Amino acid sequence: MPVLENPRHEIFAREIAKGASQREAYRSAGYQGDERSMDANAARLIADDRVSLRIQEIQAAAAKRAEITIERTLLELAKIGYADIRKAVRWGEGIAIKDVDGNEAISNGVAMLDSAEIDDDTAAAIAEVAQTRDGIKIKFHDKLGALEKIGKHLGMFVDRHEHSGKDGGPIETVELTPLEYARRLAFALEKGRRVLEGETTG
Repeated sequence: MPVLENPRHEIFAREIAKGASQREAYRSAGYQGDERSMDANAARLIADDRVSLRIQEIQAAAAKRAEITIERTLLELAKIGYADIRKAVRWGEGIAIKDVDGNEAISNGVAMLDSAEIDDDTAAAIAEVAQTRDGIKIKFHDKLGALEKIGKHLGMFVDRHEHSGKDGGPIETVELTPLEYARRLAFALEKGRRVLEGETTG
């Protein structure tokens, strides 16, 4: 859709798309007032279909410019989730390790591959490489976290919340007559009034 006809609405939409709060965007658009009225007016403005669509359009254009797509995001997560440490580290008997001068020595320990030998996908999965007192330290990004995000996007995991009654049994339900419902409601309201007025703590 084209730029909004109302310049203030266009500024508001652009500010929201950039991540400003509704109040900040409303103020940036040149509107004034106390915080309460500004919040209410900003909420009404963001609910306007034209403004809402314009915000989405601006955000989509920004994402496209940055080449941020669902597919690319999933590919980056997949590099982490499916990373294989053997593509970055060697271990076992008879490993050739180069020292700082480039001389090779045979070791039975662990050796990190030269950076030129590590493929791009594996390199993207590595969070940190450091030289420590005990040798080279390599740390990968959170593999399980990446797999969980991929799984959630694909709908593999569903959050379930189970509720049960006393001792894990079924929740008991009681049907109330309109009169009993009104009586209980009146009792609860009266108890709430007494607590608020400090007459009782029960």
